[in-house]
Amino acid sequence: MRELALRAGVSLSYVSQIEKGTANVSVRLLRQLAEVFSIEWVDLYQPTSPASAVLRRADRPTFSPGGGQVHHAVTRAPLTDLEVGVVDYAPGATVGDETYTHGDVHEIFIVLKGRFRFHLGGEDFEMAPGDSVDFRSSMPHMLTSLGPDAGEGLWIASPPTGRPAPSLFIPEPSAPTD
Repeated sequence: MRELALRAGVSLSYVSQIEKGTANVSVRLLRQLAEVFSIEWVDLYQPTSPASAVLRRADRPTFSPGGGQVHHAVTRAPLTDLEVGVVDYAPGATVGDETYTHGDVHEIFIVLKGRFRFHLGGEDFEMAPGDSVDFRSSMPHMLTSLGPDAGEGLWIASPPTGRPAPSLFIPEPSAPTD
């Protein structure tokens, strides 16, 4: 546990609280912990099974970090080049802050229902169902559910945060031998 705390950049007592289920864990910290274990962050809150190509809404791995958010994983192992999730947001829920960044992956957020304010690189954008934004996760960003109703958004990340981009190298076919 001491090594995990050191590698994740948190205190040993905080890791102990997480293990006991007495601490709320941010998505940012989940990503850091997953990186230490070389696994996807969604695997930390509920194991996934690639047994079927169909994943029913009720069977999605779900994680609630607090703050009015509930994350539902859509992609599962063995998919490694893309991460897709649906997140429910209570009115007023805020994710990140004006300095929030994580890794450097391509992210896309699509509003499914509700209204949101998306702060991206110093600008604010009000978004409604059907609107989307794409950006690098290394750019400071923040999302706020404007209410009065709950919001829902679809998140896509490529590659998944904490995973290096897959190699696009395609070897040349070898020359035929006589």
